[in-house]
Amino acid sequence: MIFQFDYFLKMFSIIFLGFKNTVSMAFLSLFFAVLIGFVLAASRYYNIPVLKQFSVVFTSFFRSTPFIAQLFVFYYGFAQVSATVRGLSSFWAVVIVLSLSFAAYMGENIRGAISSVDRGQFEAGISIGMTPWQTIRRIVIPQAARVALPGMVNSFANLFKSTSLAFTVGVMDMTSCAKNEVNLTYRYLEGFVALLIVYWVILALVSYGQSLLERYLNRPYVQEAR
Repeated sequence: MIFQFDYFLKMFSIIFLGFKNTVSMAFLSLFFAVLIGFVLAASRYYNIPVLKQFSVVFTSFFRSTPFIAQLFVFYYGFAQVSATVRGLSSFWAVVIVLSLSFAAYMGENIRGAISSVDRGQFEAGISIGMTPWQTIRRIVIPQAARVALPGMVNSFANLFKSTSLAFTVGVMDMTSCAKNEVNLTYRYLEGFVALLIVYWVILALVSYGQSLLERYLNRPYVQEAR
């Protein structure tokens, strides 16, 4: 079969029919994953009883099992015993599992970043009358953010790519649109090469945004070095 360039170009418009769902899943999952990850990281860093032990087990489980199996257990398995899960749309099922799965990675990134900030700075904040939360928000988080950024963007890239498995539970994402089209025409090479390029361009833009944000966060340190 000869590579059909016209069909290859046509595939981009078909793939972008699922763009909104893919991006929505990715950014909603990122938001919840960061929130849960922060709780997991704080629980372990500050040795909060019960929550610390839960965090260890949670992180170990989600980092050691495949995302596709987690999704199937939740969407197909839990649906057999829970009316709430049965009533969920496939879109929100994917968002929930992505959030939980990547919270484990985000939590480790955040914990490592917090650990990089000297504990003396936290104690100094408390000594001048700040509350623990004010100290974390004003002193610890700004310094930890620049350390956490590369790992968190890398986790987001993996999260974004994992949205391509949403088609397995019926979500009409970019992968699903490409798959449905090429199943009719059998032009698999053109269809899936176009899909790869779309993911590549999106994540290349994310990587570029990361470099700009890193430069911004590092400005005070560069000026201080001068």
